[in-house]
Amino acid sequence: MGEDLADIGEFGVIRRLLERLPASQLIVPPGDDAAVVRTTDETLAAADLLVEGRHFDFAFSSPADVGFKAVTVNVSDIAAMGGRPRYVLVSIGAPTATPVSLLESLYDGIGEAARAYGVAVAGGDTVGADEIIVSVAVLGEPGPGGVVLRSGARAGDLLCVTGELGAAAAGLALLRAESGDPAARALADRFPRLVQAHRRGVARLREGEAAATAGARAMIDVSDGLISDAWHMCERSDVGLILDGHTVPAAAGVADVEEWAGVSGLALSGGDDYELCIAVSPDGVETLTRAVAPTAVTMIGRFVEGSGVELSGAEAPDVAGWDSFR
Repeated sequence: MGEDLADIGEFGVIRRLLERLPASQLIVPPGDDAAVVRTTDETLAAADLLVEGRHFDFAFSSPADVGFKAVTVNVSDIAAMGGRPRYVLVSIGAPTATPVSLLESLYDGIGEAARAYGVAVAGGDTVGADEIIVSVAVLGEPGPGGVVLRSGARAGDLLCVTGELGAAAAGLALLRAESGDPAARALADRFPRLVQAHRRGVARLREGEAAATAGARAMIDVSDGLISDAWHMCERSDVGLILDGHTVPAAAGVADVEEWAGVSGLALSGGDDYELCIAVSPDGVETLTRAVAPTAVTMIGRFVEGSGVELSGAEAPDVAGWDSFR
């Protein structure tokens, strides 16, 4: 049997995990009481928490997948503001009987994400816990287009979305069922990108920066589900939205999964897509589309006076958006 966390202790764990990270240009790297980093006059900051059994399941995702995703969800928040992530702080809670190899694999995924997004891991913490907890905080800076908030949409603006939606939710549904359902296994084999979307969604960093430069008035990433996140934008902008459900771009295979599962609305309410919802003036759509290319941009709604999201052209979804306390 391999070592567990109790065998090598906290500082031994920290040394082993830091060895797995890419080299960085920090002024003072992890190992002191605090790292020393360079920042701009304006600093973007965000944090997110992933808890075993609620946000991830090692039956469906490898530890490296979970590590990659933990960084992605935070980087996506910076992307949604048109910014550039620079540093992340990673804190891990784990039972003392956890194999050291599991955390090493988790940190391999964190290292992969750090390289993919161009961020440095500036430090963090480790602590004993009843289950695996991965907490990531990210620091970033505004991109050349400045900071884009959720609150800038105006009545008459259009809502656009990057890429396609529903893949991660569809992939999770297949993973939950495939061990006992041959039809689910067949769909997972036929549409492997759905499973990959759940395990390793990708933050739209380039697209967020390009959208900000192209005149985006408001942005949010689709992490809790399209309708839920569009509602957040409406609330902060003090406007309503007419969402054209029939125009929402669903990823290949989502409709097949909905038919198999007997549900609807995975593209409307499934979370973890990390696409960007972008409010833009009607005469700015073409500029936005060119700036974000080759990633597709689809116009899916129109902001109006009022409040909330009105869905047209589609039935209300069977599935609800993500809520951390439900």
